[in-house]
Amino acid sequence: MRSNLLVFCLGMIFVDGIGLSGCATPKAVDSGSRVTPHPEIVVAALNILRNDLTTRYGFRDGAPRINLGPCGRVARDFRERWNARFRDPVTIVFSMSDDGRTCNHVLIKLPDGHYFDGGNGVVTGRFLATLYPGSHIEEMRDFDSTLLDRRSYGLGRSYPECTNYSDEFTRRAIDRRLDELEHL
Repeated sequence: MRSNLLVFCLGMIFVDGIGLSGCATPKAVDSGSRVTPHPEIVVAALNILRNDLTTRYGFRDGAPRINLGPCGRVARDFRERWNARFRDPVTIVFSMSDDGRTCNHVLIKLPDGHYFDGGNGVVTGRFLATLYPGSHIEEMRDFDSTLLDRRSYGLGRSYPECTNYSDEFTRRAIDRRLDELEHL
């Protein structure tokens, strides 16, 4: 699978017109973190991660089970792992009801402004609005574990709609795909 991702991603670079020509010195990287890969490469890798997660956790009435409860834990773990690897950070965002009382979903805002969750993959804000009509996105610019716990309705709870959820499997899947991105 890794070689398939590498071939796809390199193809995207050349199709997009970036290309790799001549000799180049790698850019210096701040704080030991790497430069964030091209957005199209990120989309490809994260949509493979989505496939890993939906294959494991499945669907309920067409909705990815990973988004029916453990979305806060997935977002927390993804954020931590991404930000440890790449210079451009991701943030956690909440899809909130218009009155601000109900959190419909917890997901990640990517450096390019798109959003990622384990069940839908990389999506636009416009797409999110179709999933949760009458809602708005609130970005958590500074990580706040108490707020995340509250809006996730308890990070330590069980998930009756995703009974086979595993932090260990999810973290390994995230690490595998981010490692591939990091080593492109």
